[in-house]
Formats: sequence, structure tokens, C-alpha cells
Amino acid sequence: MTPAAVTAWVEADRALDLAVMRDQLADDVRLISPLTDGFDFRGADEVMAVMAAAFELLENIDIRRVTGADRDFALHGTATLRGANLEEIQWLHLSADGLIDEITLFVRPMPAAVALLASIGPGLTRRGAMGRVGALASRAAAPLAGITQTLETRLMPRLK
Repeated sequence: MTPAAVTAWVEADRALDLAVMRDQLADDVRLISPLTDGFDFRGADEVMAVMAAAFELLENIDIRRVTGADRDFALHGTATLRGANLEEIQWLHLSADGLIDEITLFVRPMPAAVALLASIGPGLTRRGAMGRVGALASRAAAPLAGITQTLETRLMPRLK
């Protein structure tokens, strides 16, 4: 049986309901970024800043599958970012009191992950989850996003 916090999180994610999502988080929740090992996001406010910034960018968000047991659950979702397909796995860990205390995100394909990195910084800065230097570093990924998207659309289809 899926715990109440996971069910509510999934339904709120589908509805883009940030308030209900926040209610499912432990105060000391940690979000492990899919984009860098350089830092993570700590506390419900920072985690919700990430979600709000992502919702600003992503369209057609659909949580397709939920699986798990005990205190660990994985959510598989899809979305689009500027028309490009994106897949995401959210690995949720629940605290002893049943709230989400850790979220690890995985994003594919690489062009979508890099485009997300290149786009999300300003939204995180506006919400206080990242400093101005972080936003500049995010923007610095824009050329790499263009390169990986070109490889994805022009080269990869010719390899097989």
C-alpha cells in the first residue's frame, strides 16, 4: 500500500499544487540534485523553491508510475521542456513519521538535463534557493545545452 504522503505528493505534482506538496515534506527534507554533486537543497522552503522553479519551466507533467515499499518509493514521470521530451525519476524516502525526508532526482535524456540546468538558475535565485553566482553558472550551461540538443536531433538518429 502506498503511504498517504506519497499519494498526496503524486496527486499534487500532477496538479502543480505546491502547497499540498509542501505539506508532505519533513522540515529537514533534503533534495539531491540531478544536475550537480556540488550542493543539494535542504529544508522544505529550498525544496519547494526547486519545485516551483521546475514547474515554471516544464509542461505536460505526468507522473506515470509509482512503485516502492516500506519507506522508499520511486516515481517515474515525463514532461516537456521547450518542446523536448524529459523523463524523471523521483526517489522518495520517508521519515519514521511518514513524511518525505529525502528526494533524489534523476533526469534524462542528457540534452533535457543540460537544458534544465541552463534554465533553472534564475528561478532558483528569485526564490532564494541559489545565489546570483549560481544563476550565472546555470546560464553558462546554455552553450552545452545547444550542443547536446544538436547532437540528439541531428547526429544520434543517424547512428543506428
